[in-house]
Amino acid sequence: MRLSNSVAFLKRWVGVCLGLMICSLSVAAIAVEFKPPKRGIPGRREGAGTRGPACVQGSSVLTALVPQTNLGLTTAEYPRFFWYVPKTRAKLLKFSLYQGNEQDPEQELVYETTMNITGEPGVASLALPNDEKVAPLTLGQDYYWSVTLVCSADDPINNMQVSGWVQRVAVPPGLENQLATAKPSDRVSLYANNGLWFDTVTTLATLRCEQPKNSTLVSSWVALLKSVKLDKIADQPLISCTLFPVTLFPVHHVAAKIFVAKTVETA
Repeated sequence: MRLSNSVAFLKRWVGVCLGLMICSLSVAAIAVEFKPPKRGIPGRREGAGTRGPACVQGSSVLTALVPQTNLGLTTAEYPRFFWYVPKTRAKLLKFSLYQGNEQDPEQELVYETTMNITGEPGVASLALPNDEKVAPLTLGQDYYWSVTLVCSADDPINNMQVSGWVQRVAVPPGLENQLATAKPSDRVSLYANNGLWFDTVTTLATLRCEQPKNSTLVSSWVALLKSVKLDKIADQPLISCTLFPVTLFPVHHVAAKIFVAKTVETA
């Protein structure tokens, strides 16, 4: 009798411990909260409805993954850009990057490409190509980027577009040493606490692609997007992971190989 009671007590104790462990993991995941810089720039991270025949199905809209300030910082020379694609009949999507300023966003075209898309909803991404044809981002320079859902090639007014800004900054003092010794999962919080949006998102997306069944990483992703008021798309899947292999980024370069679509034509 005493033995059975002891076994029952042990089972309850193990259950409580496991419950506490799960709770601890959940709290750790929710703790990922982005701290954006105070500076903001006018932009449009959510697409408006098209004026012509709608090519977007449902109530979701094209969305750029940027903070409410519309400006994201990065330490990468060739950062990765993320956006949410709603379910759509469109087959093409255009990405553009300009060097510019608030008064003249599209001052100088840096890179532009058109991609095939499947029409399925989810978070997609594109890394600025690291090759001789594309110059690295200049420190301290503002860059304007946009994603256009090509609903009508003949009538651009029917297309849906979102936009944001990116600026490359130097690695903050002290952060370089922390990154050198930190585990990949710890780098997410380090980047987030230092206001480095693109580095934060790319690092966490890379980890999610490397560990697709890790629920803690999924919770961290949801918490991160909710911290910048992107609740509507926080639980959407990363549709890019299944198309191309992922390689874990080096400490100082976060352009991991996660591609969403095949490039059709580069202007």
